[in-house]
Amino acid sequence: MYATRILVITLSNIGDAIMSTPVLAALHAHYPEACIDLVCDVRSSALYKSCPYIGHLFERDKTHGWMGYLKLIVLLRQTRYDLIVDLRTDFLVHLLRAKQKFKKKSNVSTLHMHSVSKHMAAIRTLVGNRAANLELWANAQDQHIVDTQFPCAGRLLAVGLGANFSGKIWPLARYVAVANALSGQVDGVVLLGGSADRALAQQFSAQVRLPVYNACGNLSLPQSYALLKRCHFYLGNDSGLGHMAAAAGLPTLTLFGPGSPVRYLPWSRQAYFIQDPQQSIFGITVESVVEKLQALLIQAGRQ
Repeated sequence: MYATRILVITLSNIGDAIMSTPVLAALHAHYPEACIDLVCDVRSSALYKSCPYIGHLFERDKTHGWMGYLKLIVLLRQTRYDLIVDLRTDFLVHLLRAKQKFKKKSNVSTLHMHSVSKHMAAIRTLVGNRAANLELWANAQDQHIVDTQFPCAGRLLAVGLGANFSGKIWPLARYVAVANALSGQVDGVVLLGGSADRALAQQFSAQVRLPVYNACGNLSLPQSYALLKRCHFYLGNDSGLGHMAAAAGLPTLTLFGPGSPVRYLPWSRQAYFIQDPQQSIFGITVESVVEKLQALLIQAGRQ
């Protein structure tokens, strides 16, 4: 099938949105001349704005309720696409106009699968068994802003202190203890996150002996990605930043409380995790995290 106009309905959370980028990459590789439009959420739309093959971004704002959804459907129906891929809903694809339509696999049939594999399964009959590779983008201006604001050098540990709910957040004092234990093996810590993480970042910075570069609440998503590309390792809670770090090519160590590493571990051969058998974030010890990070640092030093 030849396609020049494609619509992909992607997911809302930042981590989920990043894990859907292999679908975009596979579609672009299969249809290199096609323009790919996206339906995305306001909070994750910045991830795609520097992608060279993305056409129009249709932002769904949840605060506008069903009236906003209906207006979006009317707008989308103005275009007849060659194909539509719906990774998010069970119904929206049926309301839109396209020659071919593909929708997400059911949750029941994919509980054993990583989210990236689930998303790729939606288009397997179309593109075959293509490799699933994360993609993110940052333009030259984003890179310049990062270079100007954060002139950091050396072996850098990126840390994500926050998450979208408290049950996923490892205690701050333990992050401080890990950073201080690694003071002879890394040259600095880069803190990433949103404005909600600023208070944690300030407390962390006041207690850690290493140089700390605090970017929490100060960078856009593409700028955060550009900063991660300058780091060497990532440590954090189960959040979107871990997936961004994997896209940047970093070894990642994710601390899971509730949640499934089988489905949500960052998509990378260098992705590692620690999870307490009771799935409590508080059951993860400082010693276990330090031991794992030290082993990864030694391994990286030999490569």
